[in-house]
Order: sequence, then structure tokens, then C-alpha cells
Amino acid sequence: MSDRIDALPRLAGGLLGAGIAAGTVSQFLRHRRVMHGHGDEPTLETGAGNLLSYRFSEPERPVAPDAPVLVFETALLSTAEHWAWLETALATDHPVLSYNRAGYGPSEYRKSAPFTLGSAVADLVDLVRGVCGARPVVLTGHSLGGYLALRALRPLREAAAGAVLIDPSHPAELLRSHRQAEGARRLGPTLSLMPTSMRLGLGALLSPPQWLGRLPTDLQRLALAQYRDWKLWQAGAREWEATYGEFLHHDGILPEIGVPLRLVAATRTHERDPTQAELHQEIVAAAPHGDQFLIDDTDHDALLLDRRPACRIAELISDFVTGLSTKDLSTTDPSTKARH
Repeated sequence: MSDRIDALPRLAGGLLGAGIAAGTVSQFLRHRRVMHGHGDEPTLETGAGNLLSYRFSEPERPVAPDAPVLVFETALLSTAEHWAWLETALATDHPVLSYNRAGYGPSEYRKSAPFTLGSAVADLVDLVRGVCGARPVVLTGHSLGGYLALRALRPLREAAAGAVLIDPSHPAELLRSHRQAEGARRLGPTLSLMPTSMRLGLGALLSPPQWLGRLPTDLQRLALAQYRDWKLWQAGAREWEATYGEFLHHDGILPEIGVPLRLVAATRTHERDPTQAELHQEIVAAAPHGDQFLIDDTDHDALLLDRRPACRIAELISDFVTGLSTKDLSTTDPSTKARH
């Protein structure tokens, strides 16, 4: 969550300062574009009644019947499109499942009970069981998605073969990191304003985010529509309220990690906040077999959105999956750390 936390308050201030303009027609068209998505995504209704849009692809090359499915879990305020570079790089050799959490993209949040992070985990578990069946999976999460993936390991213990976490959130980060705590304090009021602003048609005034140009060209129009639509901000505000409350009351115990784990972090994440480096190492150490890799000259969002680091992460994921079946993981040193 780190980089996005710092930027949003400035974004909202500039947006609201621009004043309210007539934008209801453009907002309607934009929302329709978001709900259409790619036009071919299947959906799955979860036990909570939420409707999740997803994309599942089998590898282009023949693989073993028990080859793990890579399941991608997105960050806060992110959609499945943010995984595009990784999907492209991995789809040749691995089955891949990406999706939008309830409320993002075409996915719909229909649950009447108050939202909790446990709700999102339950949806993920239902999706994996409904789409992957008895096949093994490797849960792969970015930022908040990394923490949700950790939470899903226990209920999916019959299927989970491993986990890959990319700059993951740690449930103690607001209690132990001054940088994260300060950013969190400013993020809540910002997010509370954004859904209403977007519904009023102010999305057109929202400047394209810097990361937009990093995505594949054919996805940029859809990603911009999502960014300017009230639906993404409403989902983000709902998730952030739950995250903030749960992280502030964290009991100090990490979710149970009973599978091999690989953590990939941006060097700038650790340089800007040494506490994050400590928290990441705690996650690695909590796994029965874990390692950690640092990607040089990149930051939290660029890990997925820039092609170069994303392709390097794809190599690390592919190597990790291969290692699940061909390497003696009992010899892995949990403190291993390399730069790339």
C-alpha cells in the first residue's frame, strides 16, 4: 500500500479544488465501459452472494496435469489489469487465474453484512475452489493482496502448494512503521470523499495516473475508465476502512504459513522504510521454507506495472514453481536475500 498512500491526499485536494462540473453523461458511459470489462470474462457467485469476474488461461505449452495454477490477488485500489505484464510472461508455461475482487471492474459487491478482510478471503477461497477444483495453486499477491493471500492459505491448505508475495502488507505495519501510520492517517479522509466525487461526474477532472502509461497500450483505456469511476473508489474505501481497523488491532500473530514462500520486494520500499524490510523478513521467517529477493531501482507499484521488473518477477515465480516439485526445499535458507 505504501506509495499509493502517500499520493492520494494530494490527488483528492486537486480534484475537489477544481470544482464540480457537469459530467453525469460521461460518468454513465465510463461506468458502462467498466462494467463491460473485456467483454468475455466469466463470473462466479461466491457464498456471500458477491459476483466475481475472472480470467483463467491454460498454458500454451503442455504441462503436467498437477501443474499449480497461479492465482493473482490484487492490491488496494487495483484491478486485474495490473497483472498484465506478469500474465503475459507466465501464460506460456503456467495456468493463470486473475480476477477482480468484489466491487472492482465488472465484479459486484452484493453482501449486506459489513465488509471485513475475512469477507475478501472467503471470496478468494470460493473462487479458487470453484474454478480450480482439485488442482494445486500458488497464491500470488501484491501489497494488500499479499496479506489476503496469506490469510487464504489455511482454508485452502488442501490445494495451496506455495505462495509468492510481492511487496506484501504486514498486519503490524501501522503499529510499527511511522511512515505507514502517517500515510494511513491521511488516506482515510481522502478515500471517504472520492466515491461521491466520482458519482458527481468529477472523474473527468482526475488526471491520468503516472502509472497508466506503464501498462500495455491496449489496456490503458479500460484502466483509465476504472480509475475515474466511482466503483473502484467505493471498493477501495470499503476495503481500507476494514484494513485500517484490523491492522490497528493486530494481535501480533501472523496467519499460519504452512507452505513454501517466496517474497519479492522493491529496493525503494526497504530504503524508504527500513521497518518494512524487518516486517518482510518476519513473513519469510514464518514460512517452513522461505526466501526473499529484492528488485533494484524500482518501487512498490512499478514491480507490476513496469515491464522490466515484472518480467524479472515472472522468472522468479516460474523458478519457484519449478522448485516446488524438483528441489529439496528443506535446504532453503529462510534468510536468503538477493538483488536483481
